[in-house]
Amino acid sequence: MKQKYKLETITPVHIGSGETLNHIDGYYANGRWYRIDLDKVLAHPSTNINALTSEMSQRDFRWSDYFSRHNMDAADLSTYNILCAQSPETTDIREAITSVGNRPYIPGSSIKGAIRTTLLGEILIQDDEAYDKSTQWLQNKIDQQPRGNPRNERPAQQIESFAFGKNPNHDLLRALHVSDTTPIESDSLEIGSAWTVTLNSQGKLVKKIERGQEYKNFVQHFKTGESLTFTIKVDELLFREREKNKLHFNSVQEQILKTIPKAHRSLATNILETELEFFDIYYLSPIANCYDKLINLHDELTEGEFFLQIGWGGGYHANTVTGVFANTHDPPRERWLEIQERFKLGESRSRRGHYDEREFPKTRRILYRGPNPISPLGWVKISPLEDS
Repeated sequence: MKQKYKLETITPVHIGSGETLNHIDGYYANGRWYRIDLDKVLAHPSTNINALTSEMSQRDFRWSDYFSRHNMDAADLSTYNILCAQSPETTDIREAITSVGNRPYIPGSSIKGAIRTTLLGEILIQDDEAYDKSTQWLQNKIDQQPRGNPRNERPAQQIESFAFGKNPNHDLLRALHVSDTTPIESDSLEIGSAWTVTLNSQGKLVKKIERGQEYKNFVQHFKTGESLTFTIKVDELLFREREKNKLHFNSVQEQILKTIPKAHRSLATNILETELEFFDIYYLSPIANCYDKLINLHDELTEGEFFLQIGWGGGYHANTVTGVFANTHDPPRERWLEIQERFKLGESRSRRGHYDEREFPKTRRILYRGPNPISPLGWVKISPLEDS
């Protein structure tokens, strides 16, 4: 079973290359950021290589000064340039992943990772055996004292083995193949400022600043409204009776894997409503309004369409299935507090052993324009396409 999809960015989306860019790599001017092509600069007749090397070693080096003194045009000496609402100055920029020709795309692994989280939660809800094994394992861990740093215990790996299979050779996701999207032009990107916001000691949602350090990143992100295409393929050969028995796949796993859109509808609804409530309670109305609009769009989805939250800035709820255990336990609050304390989730850095009972997580990443919060990150709409 193979299906082609359209992916549309409905909020800004950052998929990082793992690299950061600084003032040596680029140049800001008139609302755009230029990625400098050093080979072009070195080939320019006005360039003295030794002098340039010496200048670039200085901490206060800026391409704007250099180009101005040598009467050079940044547009002629860059590989690409994109919109940038404000100068990054000396703050590093998280680079977007691109293919040949600096054309951005979304790797299939980013999409598959988001799908994997959804499928994990759905299997735990529908497969009693996987859920019971996971619950018992968690309870055993809660009853035991941690050895070393409990965050290094990787509880998700054991729970995934109950839901997907005992090892990579028996992993259900072997049957799921997600392609990279088609790359699109570099002008589909822009650079924005993303802040981590957090609840302070007074319970107010504020930009996070600790010991003078601003938790702010400039990111290259897809603009809202960009469209890319990709394919999802389910290898049905692995669900023939012989292969299915050998791999220990069951009918619940098979059904969920073949009804991916349905599974995502449920998870997206929960995340959207949770985030709307969070930003509404803590009075960040521009972001609450964004989530209200996203909920309305989600309600209008047609058959086969679904929302995903992918990439950097997606947050805790989009990447974990803790809620499956907390919400189905009686009473759920006590189970969640046990999990939180056992794995030190949300532990205060200044007061070891103290956990804020109001909210977890208490941080979010939000895109800003100047002083104004404008959007959450990572939301995309997936729509099936008819075969041409």
